[in-house]
Amino acid sequence: MKHYKLYIVALIALYSLSSCEKVIDLNVSDGQKLPYVDAWITDKPGKQVIKFQRAVNYLENKEPEVITGAQIAVTDITDNKTYNFTFQNGAYEYDAGAAAIGIVGHEYKLTISWDGQQFEATDKLNRVAAIDSIVYKYQEGDDLEADEEVGYYADFYARDLPGATDYTWIRTYKNGSLNYHVNEMVAIDASFYEDASDGYTFIEPFREGITSGEHPYQKGDVVKVLLRSMSKPTYDFMDQLLDQLYSGGLFAEVLQNVPSNIFNKQTTGKTKIYGWFGTVAESELSKTIQ
Repeated sequence: MKHYKLYIVALIALYSLSSCEKVIDLNVSDGQKLPYVDAWITDKPGKQVIKFQRAVNYLENKEPEVITGAQIAVTDITDNKTYNFTFQNGAYEYDAGAAAIGIVGHEYKLTISWDGQQFEATDKLNRVAAIDSIVYKYQEGDDLEADEEVGYYADFYARDLPGATDYTWIRTYKNGSLNYHVNEMVAIDASFYEDASDGYTFIEPFREGITSGEHPYQKGDVVKVLLRSMSKPTYDFMDQLLDQLYSGGLFAEVLQNVPSNIFNKQTTGKTKIYGWFGTVAESELSKTIQ
């Protein structure tokens, strides 16, 4: 009888909690539409693109406003070469043709002249490890964990370059598009920490991190893994950005302003441009699930 009464009390409490929900319309005032830059220069030949836009308000369901009328250039400080970007197709572009702007070991400077002021950012383009292989295995039944689905589970293998600390940004693509079912990842010498290893294969969490257990690959899918090298400042930026992007639940990170490396050259200038200028070397490998 006692257990029965406790059961009734529990049901009443559960009903009471579920009936206390109320939808509240928040009247959030419009904030300042901050200008920001999305600028990644690679070591690949062809077109390089820099986006200069204004951020939309949090509750707005529309594309960011493109900022026109700026003069944007990238200078190879090591070789003393300047590449002037021109505005077209909603962004600032420079087509290097069969050549490449980015060269491993070189330092670069971004210059933006806009609104009567000049802004600058610098970064160094570091080396990147090569991807040795992508392997996959069909898993079903007892091979699966409770939250995993039947399908093909892929891993990639790459070895950290020895002799220096290397920072790597790992991106995964599925059938030509970024695979949003898995997180983007950042590694230090193929691990999580500095001075933990050097010259070894990327550890298991990174190797297996290119597959989502809830959305594994199926026959015919094309898996592509892209490794991007980063400087230490760029790694710190990406690490903080990804922490906030993927953070959630009871122990979620407190949201904070992600830093920018773009500085106003006028000491008295009040205008600030957000975002990041980074230079990356890239290596990639694709595999079709057969």
